Amino acid sequence: MNTLLMILFMVLIGSFIGGLTNYVAIKMLFQPHQPKYIGKWRVPFTPGVIPKRRDQLAKQLGSLVINHLVTVDSIQLKVQDPVLKQNVEEQVIKEWDYFLQQTTRINQLPVSLEPNLLKEHLAQRIVDHINGFVEKHRQDKLGSFIDLLVDEEDVRRMADLVQNKLMDIVAGEETQQKMEEIIQDYAVSKGFFGRMLLSMFSGDELAEKIQRLVINYIQSPQGKEWIQHTTKKEWQQLLEQRIDVIGTFFKKEQTQEIVRSFVQEQLPLEQWLDTPIQDLLQPLSKQVKEQVIPQAIDGLFDHLSQQIPKIMQQLEVEKMVENQVASFPIKRVEELVLSITRKEFSLITYLGVFLGGMIGFIQAILLLAV
Repeated sequence: MNTLLMILFMVLIGSFIGGLTNYVAIKMLFQPHQPKYIGKWRVPFTPGVIPKRRDQLAKQLGSLVINHLVTVDSIQLKVQDPVLKQNVEEQVIKEWDYFLQQTTRINQLPVSLEPNLLKEHLAQRIVDHINGFVEKHRQDKLGSFIDLLVDEEDVRRMADLVQNKLMDIVAGEETQQKMEEIIQDYAVSKGFFGRMLLSMFSGDELAEKIQRLVINYIQSPQGKEWIQHTTKKEWQQLLEQRIDVIGTFFKKEQTQEIVRSFVQEQLPLEQWLDTPIQDLLQPLSKQVKEQVIPQAIDGLFDHLSQQIPKIMQQLEVEKMVENQVASFPIKRVEELVLSITRKEFSLITYLGVFLGGMIGFIQAILLLAV
């Protein structure tokens, strides 16, 4: 009976010592939070391990985060993730659709726009662009630019216009009067034969006959073919001219002033300013969603990926983590760790009780054996 009590007593003592040792060791990880003193003598093992090494811990955590967790490669890999790009693209398209449902006029924006000043600015910008274009391409032929805008069908219509205008001019009363004056002057200059001709036909009769003859020729297939041939020939000659030909004309201040005045008078700026922005952008909605937004997102993410090293360097993530950990209340660190590892720490304490009991049991057996 005494032997059994001794064994039980040593097991209990061993268990108590083992459990208490582990419990105290766990507590000494965090407590005490501040060093304890007896007079000027600091009590050993105060503060606890983590409070005492907090600065080193902060520095090591900062190094761990920047070198192994939040690395440049990991962030670049995340930025290049197609799923992330797709999510951002869908969100931007959603915001674009929402924007198109609104009614926002330009003149309602916080920025104040003076229409007259804006017209002057736009007109001057147009003049400057034309000047720059002419100066840059002054040695180029007109055909290298105009030929892209005007085809053979346009030249044919131009010839038809020339034919109609020529008909109007020739058939005009003023033209008939001018022909009559020319015939009179010509007849007088020829003396007797001229006066004899006028005695047979009056000047207005001759002018009318000539006028009718010219009109009939212009209306005839031969006349139309001649006008089209001549127009096409003159057009080809124009295309061979250098842009500098019109550049000299456009550089005149009077010409530029005419262009500025025309732009300011014809530009419906007040109407545009009162038009909802959505009405102007609505026709481009499909193109924006299918082309502009995806290309913009790709370009943005590519640029962001290239800038990641510079951004990380400027943010000083390692230093930021170090400062955050160093300034974090140690009590809050203890609560955070214990909230995660409380069960494991309890098991460690129970393990100490078990091991201590086993050691006490073995000691009792060895003691009895001796």
